Amino acid sequence: MRELPHLVYLQAFEAAARHLSFTRAADELNCTQAAISQRVRALEQYFGRPLFRRQASGLELSSAGKAYLPGITQALDMAEAATRGLTGRRERQGITVSAPISFLNLWMAPRLGEFLAGHPGIAVQLNSSIWTDPNIDLADVSFAFEKPELIAPEAIVLCSERLVLVGAGRHAESAARSTPLQEIPQIEIQGKYSLWDIWSDGMGLRRTPGLPLLRVDTAVSALELAAAGAGLTVLYSTYAERLLAGCSITAPLGPGVAVPHVLAMSRNPKRKETGAVRSFMEWVSGHFSGDPAAR
Repeated sequence: MRELPHLVYLQAFEAAARHLSFTRAADELNCTQAAISQRVRALEQYFGRPLFRRQASGLELSSAGKAYLPGITQALDMAEAATRGLTGRRERQGITVSAPISFLNLWMAPRLGEFLAGHPGIAVQLNSSIWTDPNIDLADVSFAFEKPELIAPEAIVLCSERLVLVGAGRHAESAARSTPLQEIPQIEIQGKYSLWDIWSDGMGLRRTPGLPLLRVDTAVSALELAAAGAGLTVLYSTYAERLLAGCSITAPLGPGVAVPHVLAMSRNPKRKETGAVRSFMEWVSGHFSGDPAAR
């Protein structure tokens, strides 16, 4: 006879450890929060030691819980795979992605069809954000433009960023002729960092305080306005590359300046790492490997 705790205790522990929440574990296992708590306590009584530290700020795994979790996760995954193999049922796969709205529209949208065609069994949900995403905890994978020291150690750095000045028509031509910036309409993307100031400093150019008069909250809006001839804007090169390649806009002062910002991709450690998540992250990473111009 195997010396094992009851399976429902193990399922409750694994789900609670993954979410660090009894409430979310209960939602996943279709039971009450009290039931999850009771099952975890029964497992702790079985071992005679705590598996979680219960704090006002939430749950934390104890040293015993951290040691126990990997083996239980692997065992449950193997049992699930064996069950699907016997019944012939295919695993329902899905992935939720959180990213700035401009990244989803300007980088992800033109490429996502390629991923879906290559992975027909995976459903993708995109949650867009402007400055912050209140539902980021529900995402499997998230993206952010940030300083390297502010990203999580386990995050994958996809590329270092550059800031580039872009525009179209007469405004781009004026910039190319070295017309002072204060004489050309400027479009500013509001956010955590002043991209115009960072770019101006990097280019060694003077910029009149108080400009620009046109401000938007997304790079998508800024690019649409610039392409329509409303003025010049400064943004991350990752956002501009496809429109530059298609000649909808130009970069009249060259490729811009390198900035201490990176594009990072992070997996949510509170959610299960599935084959769908791994496939998606590998696909994204593949687009940023090698020559940046090939992204």
